[in-house]
Order: sequence, then structure tokens, then C-alpha cells
Amino acid sequence: MKCPKCGYELAEGYLYCDNCGEEIRIVPDFEPEIEQEINETLSTLFVELAKEEMPEIPMDEDKIKESKKEEPLGELQNKPGRGRKIGMLLTAVIASLILCVTGYSMYCSYSVPYQLAKAKEYAEQGKYTQAIGYLEKVHDLEADNADVMFLMADYYYIQEKYDFAVYTLQQIIEEADLYKEVDLEDAYDKIISIYKTQENYQAINELLLSCPDENIVNTFQRYIAKPPEFSYVEGNYEEVIPLKLSANTSGKIYYTLDGEEPDADSDVYTAPIFLETGDYTVKAYFVNDYGIKSDVVSNTYRIDLVEPAAPEVSVYSGDYYEPNMIEVSAAEDCRIYYTTDSTDPTEDSLLYTSAIPMPLGKSVYKFIALSPEGVASDVIMRTYKLTLNTEISTDIAIMNVVHALMRADVLLDEQGSLRGMSGHNAYKFGAVSRIDGGDYYVVYEYYEDAPGMQTKTDRIYGVNIQDGSVFRITYDDAGKIILIPLE
Repeated sequence: MKCPKCGYELAEGYLYCDNCGEEIRIVPDFEPEIEQEINETLSTLFVELAKEEMPEIPMDEDKIKESKKEEPLGELQNKPGRGRKIGMLLTAVIASLILCVTGYSMYCSYSVPYQLAKAKEYAEQGKYTQAIGYLEKVHDLEADNADVMFLMADYYYIQEKYDFAVYTLQQIIEEADLYKEVDLEDAYDKIISIYKTQENYQAINELLLSCPDENIVNTFQRYIAKPPEFSYVEGNYEEVIPLKLSANTSGKIYYTLDGEEPDADSDVYTAPIFLETGDYTVKAYFVNDYGIKSDVVSNTYRIDLVEPAAPEVSVYSGDYYEPNMIEVSAAEDCRIYYTTDSTDPTEDSLLYTSAIPMPLGKSVYKFIALSPEGVASDVIMRTYKLTLNTEISTDIAIMNVVHALMRADVLLDEQGSLRGMSGHNAYKFGAVSRIDGGDYYVVYEYYEDAPGMQTKTDRIYGVNIQDGSVFRITYDDAGKIILIPLE
């Protein structure tokens, strides 16, 4: 069979020409209106013919008998016009029957059940091209029948015509108003399955990025590579920004801070990026687990931090001859850090919590105030030289503590041995402190075990710097220092 438009040779069962797309009409379309008109014409013809052929019945008995006499066949046939009319009637009856049969046949041939049955029949024979032809006809009759479209896509897929299968399913997506939500979800699911088979994850990403249905996008978001999102909008800030970058699913975020285009050799985001004083142009892109890259997104930031005031130290640099407590203060929301080795302090240095006893001899202190945003103040430095007017040194003070504890039967000897213990006690000078109007060496006690590990105990002793007397330093319920004599 050939296409009546272009002459292309057609395979059996084709309803459309593969060359020009012309619809192939195997039989003419059946129209019920024509059948109705024919039936009305035939009815009229029968009535008229009956009126003309049937004579009026006489009432007279003799005439009735006369009318019952058979008329010779020859005369009947030769009666003017009668044969012609009978022939016309027979012809009309036969034509009506033919039209009815033909119309019924055409109706069956062009009905949805018939087309589906033929499609499945050809599919069972492995003739999927012919089966698809019948499904296309069903689609013309029922454009909103998603099952037909899915079946057509399956037949294309079986033939490994993946592009045609995808195109068929995309018709459901493009004509979304005709179909149910569940049909749209199934269409996306089937297209994604085909692309997965081909490992074409870029196509999946593009398909979902163009999807207007948020529920469908969320269902398949693991395949999408959306640009990273920034935790702060771009602009000017007067604080350190802990900038966070986030992605819609698992993968890696690559970024730069200097405006350079990021690539696979750029830094990988793992934790918040702290932006301190300065200008930043942050660029980033996301790569999901399937290797799909997002577009690059960029934000600019200017950080102008307010530097806190430097700490205030109560004791000025200089030479001192009696103990002093070094007190330091800063703004309420700032923390204070300090060092004693001449290095500049940072947030990793010693944290100031209370007044510091001035050390004996020479000492150097450096202090900074650190704001909640992590901005450090200028460094304040103090140097001290503390000299005490006394003949009792720190070594003498420690020995006085040991002897006092020996007399109290706490220690067994000057080495700090303890009864029933394998280790011994050790004593170290800590600071000079003024307590109740007097000046005292503060001595701390440590326990040293057999391997040599020292642990500070909770016992503290004070030795008067003038007479060497020993006291136990403790605190009352109100937190006030109490001196308890040991002898």
C-alpha cells in the first residue's frame, strides 16, 4: 500500500505515513447523520409506494369477489411503472443494508476498544511499530488517556528507541492540564529512569530545573545541582560573619573569596567561613554525587569591624617594694587575655578572670580586649619589678611550711614523705599577697606519685614575709580569706 499524498510504500497496519505524516484512510469516516437521512428516505419511499399500489377495497360483495381474482403475473409485470418502482425499492433496501453494515464496520474500526485491541495484538506478535500506530489513533480519540501514552512509551523503550520514548512522555508534561498529578509524577519518573539507564544525569538535572511542580522537584532533588545558598545576603557588616554555604542535596561546594572563578582545585566548603575586616567576593558552585555542576553564584561583602577600647590596668609599670594586685577591666561584652612571656596575646592566651598578684622580681604583662565578634583591641603592656624588704626568701618560706607539717606529724621528712603512701608531697611558691594587712608568701601543695606525676591538692599555705610564721589559708562561708596558724 502506498501513501496517497507522497507515494511512500507503507507497511501493513500503518495509519500515518512515516515520510510525510499524512493520515491513511483505509475506509471513509462513518457519519450517523447520513444513516439517519437514508433511513428517512427509505421510509418515505415505502409509504408512497404502498399508497400507489394498494387499490381501495370495494364494499360490494360482488366487487370484493372480483377483486380477489388473481391478476396474471404478466399483466402485473407489464403494468406501467410498477416494475421500475419495485426495482428501486429493492435497490434502496440493499443499499441501506450495505451502508448499515459498512457504517457499523467503520464504527468498530475507529473505536477506542478496537484500536487498543489491535495495538495489543500487534505487540504480542512483536510488531511494536504497528502497535504504536494504533495507539496514536487512540491518542487522537482520547488525548487525556495517560495509560495509552505510557504504553506507547513502553513500546518505544522495548525497541530501544529511547528518544521517542522520552518525547512521548514529555507530551504528558507539556500538556499537564489534561492529566492527573499522579500521571505527571509517573511521566517524570519514567523519563528519569530512561536517563539513568543512559547515565545522562545532566539531562535529569535540566528536566527537573524546568519543572514547575515543587512536589515533583522535591521527590527527585537528589538528581538536581542547584547553586549554593548563602547564609548572609551580600552587603556591609560591622561584625565578623560566620558565612555558611548550603546545597539542596549531598555533594561538594567549591568556593573562592577573592572573586576568582572556582574550579575543582578551589577550596571545598566544610565549615562556616569567618569573614573579618575587609572586602570579599565569594563565588561558589555545587557538584552533586552524580557529577552534575550547578551554575556559579556570587556575593560581595564589606566587613567594617568596630575595634574595642584597650583594657585598663590598675597598676602602672614601675618598681614596687610591697605586694600589689593587678586588676584589669574592659567593656562589658569583651573578654581579656594576657601573656607574661612578652608575646602578644590572642584568644588562645591566658584568660583574665580575677586580680593577679604581682610576681617577685621583674615581670612583663601584655593585655588585649576581645569583642564578641572576635575583634582585638590594641595591646597594653605593663612591666614591674617587685622587691620585698625582708630577709626571708621564698626558699626559706617553703622550708618553714615543710617543717611545720613535720611537727604536725603530716610529713615524715623534709622530702615530703607520707605515712602509708608510695609518693610524697612537694611545695611551690606561687605569689606574694597582702592578707589582713600583712604580706604573705603563698605556697601551694602538690602530690607527686612514684612515676613523678604531680597533682595539685586543695591545701594552700601562707608564710609571713617578716617573721616566717606559717598559716593554712582557707575561706569562710562568705568567701573571705582566713589564716589558720599551724603552730
